[in-house]
Amino acid sequence: MSIDVKRQISKLNQIYVLNVRSFKERREHIKSQLRKFNLEATFIFDWDPSKLDADVIKNFFKGSNLSLSQKSIAMKHITALEKIVEANHKFALVLEDDVVLGKNFCEGVKSSLKEADLISKPHVIFIGCGGNFYTPKSDRREGQSLYANNRGRFGDSYILGREAAALRLEWIYANKISKPIDNQFEYIDNRLGITMFWLEDPVVEQGSKNGLFKTELEAPLPKFYQKLKFIWEKVRRKYIYQLWR
Repeated sequence: MSIDVKRQISKLNQIYVLNVRSFKERREHIKSQLRKFNLEATFIFDWDPSKLDADVIKNFFKGSNLSLSQKSIAMKHITALEKIVEANHKFALVLEDDVVLGKNFCEGVKSSLKEADLISKPHVIFIGCGGNFYTPKSDRREGQSLYANNRGRFGDSYILGREAAALRLEWIYANKISKPIDNQFEYIDNRLGITMFWLEDPVVEQGSKNGLFKTELEAPLPKFYQKLKFIWEKVRRKYIYQLWR
């Protein structure tokens, strides 16, 4: 990464990107997104759907509600957590391969890390807009970027360190996964006291939600319809709702 970017986000130990080896278009997309900021990432190719055998599914999952693709992305998140624990990272950024980084991406990460440096308890920071949910304007404070919430945003873009990663893993090893990984993490974090912070304003959008890519995890919608749906939700929740909140 460039010297200027290094100075901005010097506290960030590593960036991990979750990708399926055959998804070359997505891989080139996220590489180009990172190159805009002179950034590089470690790609996690482990546990593509074709590599999930019966033993892995038995050891990590329970119930039959999840598709093979949902199990694959869950295992990729688990692998990222394991790498964070093994490397003893204080701050690592996990990205899914369809994210779109905003022009103020580095500034958002920098402000997140600056405030997180003062937080002593286990926590996770969601830097994306998730399902277009935002902290009410009436709850925001001048000069503050992170706001605690009992809900997680989507798992497309989040920062956490060794302590929170280890707690999530310990719970998963003992209890297994039964929900989509975003929902499972939210349940685990609430249960274990891992504080969930939302960055305001968020600096990442998810391409599978804004119509850039076809989703691999849910029933597909036409890209044009998905884009219109995303824009309407963004306008409604980020701007209209804020008029009286």
